[in-house]
Amino acid sequence: MPSDAGRLWQRCYFYVTFAKTSFYYGRMINLREHFKLSAIYTFFAAFPALLQLVVYPVIEGEARLGPVDFGYLAITEAIITVVFIVCTFGMGSGITRFYYDHKDDPAGYKNLVSGILTGILGRGLFLLGVVLVLAPHIGQLFPQEALQDFGRYGPSLVIAGLNRSIITTLLALYRNEKKVQTFAAVSLFSGIFRSGFQLAGVFLLELSFIGYVHGTAAGGSVIALLLVIYTYSRCGLRYNRSLMGELRRFTGPLFMTELIFWGLLFADRFFLLKDPESLGVYDNAMKFAIGIQMIIQGLSSAVQPEIFRYLKEGADKRKEEIKSLTGIFMAEATGIIAVSIIPVMAFISVFYETGLTMSAGLVTVVFVRFILRAQYQVFAWPLLFKKKSAIFFYLNSSVLAINLGINWLLTPKIGYYGAIIAFLAAYIIQIIALQLLQRRHAPSAYDNTKVFSFPLSVVVLAIALEILKVAFSLEPFVTSSALVIYVAAGMARVYREEIVSIVRPKRG
Repeated sequence: MPSDAGRLWQRCYFYVTFAKTSFYYGRMINLREHFKLSAIYTFFAAFPALLQLVVYPVIEGEARLGPVDFGYLAITEAIITVVFIVCTFGMGSGITRFYYDHKDDPAGYKNLVSGILTGILGRGLFLLGVVLVLAPHIGQLFPQEALQDFGRYGPSLVIAGLNRSIITTLLALYRNEKKVQTFAAVSLFSGIFRSGFQLAGVFLLELSFIGYVHGTAAGGSVIALLLVIYTYSRCGLRYNRSLMGELRRFTGPLFMTELIFWGLLFADRFFLLKDPESLGVYDNAMKFAIGIQMIIQGLSSAVQPEIFRYLKEGADKRKEEIKSLTGIFMAEATGIIAVSIIPVMAFISVFYETGLTMSAGLVTVVFVRFILRAQYQVFAWPLLFKKKSAIFFYLNSSVLAINLGINWLLTPKIGYYGAIIAFLAAYIIQIIALQLLQRRHAPSAYDNTKVFSFPLSVVVLAIALEILKVAFSLEPFVTSSALVIYVAAGMARVYREEIVSIVRPKRG
């Protein structure tokens, strides 16, 4: 008899194989099988983030880490993320797009994978050298004494970012190859090792944010090193100048776009750094929101390869599949965000001890930003497929300028609500502009209500409810429940046909 783990892998393999067959040979999408495939990818992609829900309340407490330490962790996460972006250099999207050009050419495939990995390692080692040399000068940029000793924790931040780059890029490859067992194993063990070493770092090494940082670097290194060995054993050490040059031309604008997204996501932390306690409260809500982002990435893992395949076959020929699949993706993203709000608020209220409990009241308005992020992916897919990556740089540069301007004006005056206003205003402008650009440069079949109007209405309502909550001192659980009810009612109306097809499938 197979073990429980063996039965899980058998089910995963069956679901993926069945979904691949139904997508390839069937004109219409089998919704039940799509949801099964989405659930698999979503769970495994989100697993590392879900483990953080266990780590945070364990390390938080009156005799452990408090809001100030969590504020420092917000800055270290910002640095890890920018290291990740520089090391990756847009190659996550590059390996996703160029895989389709080389998947049937063994030599080209090996050149692609090995060249990308070599580039990531080279950039990571260069950054590590820079930090080792300039650590004292970097530390002086921070006003807080705890952050000024950059030489103690800076190298670990670079290692953590490099590890994340390796793992994320290769997971994108496994997703496209439909290697669900490998995708799941890497996601599971990277989460387990990272979380385990984080706890060890805090309780055995140093009861501060520095112990957490060292644990993050050590745990990620275990999986990243194994992946490097495995990848080079499959593909060898290769570097094709022509291919890498073509890749860099494609990923260069994406790299700049990712830096811009880093600014959109993390610049507000530096505006809030003068008050580390408020920063800790705000960032704690954002940490849970990053878990939502991981879930959306998991959903995207099930959808994006099929969208690219349909686009390759012809957007006009496959317009019904594209319309259906993008609508389902937005339904999943919006629904998961809505049903996560109340449980996360309750979790923070029950399991946190310090002033970080205040972050429960920010969960709703912070979570809905990732509805906009899901919309961004939908409108970006056709542009990415046509390799119009330069559009993202110009669009998102403008959006970043808006975000920084609002942060500069409001965050010093009204704290984290200034940061919230900044990212919501910038993201809404971004989505409206991206939709118009996508229609002009890479038109594809979408259901406007499902992928644009209804999701955006959820965001607008969340903003209105937050204003009412603050103005009239309303209970956060009441306003959040009102939003969840609206989403449930709206989805029942907008997705009525899909719901009926799932509950009462047609029998052939």
